[in-house]
Amino acid sequence: MSTMNHEELVELLQQGRIGHLRFVLESEDAEDFLEWCRTHGTDPSDESAEFYIEQTDIDHMDRQVIDDEDYGIWN
Repeated sequence: MSTMNHEELVELLQQGRIGHLRFVLESEDAEDFLEWCRTHGTDPSDESAEFYIEQTDIDHMDRQVIDDEDYGIWN
């Protein structure tokens, strides 16, 4: 499967031209998502892809807050 750039995928998802599953499978996170499905005992689907995106976004934001605080960056 070819990897589209993130901006193209976001635009297609927002336009409703692709679902969450295709969004993840065509991104650079495809292998991580499939591994996440295996470790969580779930099948790849639009619902599991949407949940994965939500969870990884939250994890990324948590790490960003820690990173910013480590560097003395305050909002």
